[in-house]
Amino acid sequence: MKTYKPLIIPEDSVWNRKTLSSRIWRFLHWRIRSFFIGCHNIIKWSPTIFKDRDWDQWHIYNILQKKIEFQRNEIINANRHTQVDRDNRDMTIVLNLIERFNEDFYGTEYFDYEETKFRFEPIEGDNEHYTMEKDVISERYDDFLKKYPSTIRKILREKPNIDLNEKDMLCLYVSNYNQEKAHNLLHRILKERMGNWWD
Repeated sequence: MKTYKPLIIPEDSVWNRKTLSSRIWRFLHWRIRSFFIGCHNIIKWSPTIFKDRDWDQWHIYNILQKKIEFQRNEIINANRHTQVDRDNRDMTIVLNLIERFNEDFYGTEYFDYEETKFRFEPIEGDNEHYTMEKDVISERYDDFLKKYPSTIRKILREKPNIDLNEKDMLCLYVSNYNQEKAHNLLHRILKERMGNWWD
């Protein structure tokens, strides 16, 4: 799983960079500049578009993630406004949340705390179908649950009938809750901050 780090903010602004290419670029007709920008976009987006499929939300979030990654690079490297550090932080958080949501990081986190073996058992009276059974060889559910005491309290308020002796089910509820919480946080940041991400 990829982890995004905040970009290093340059000390100068793009307005102060006097290179030969920037001087030539400013004198080109806007239609010519627009054509070159379009060609550059086709090249930089082609790996993402090549891998895109119309199957599920993973691909939607993948395109959104790539767009925010490109936009973050542009805004930070240009360094044209006073809130660049805030945008750098927020966009980096969103990139990491998308990565974790797409990889189902929180939803499957408790699997790291168990060692299991799966087996297929025939269904009685049905010769064509099987059920998948799970045998837990070893587990460290208590270590996992210690990480999320406030989540456990919320789950127990919502589902007071949960049997606390069935720790694997409690771990499943905690993982699902954390995955949904990450999803909600992602959309909350997009709702509240995305309108400020412009240069």
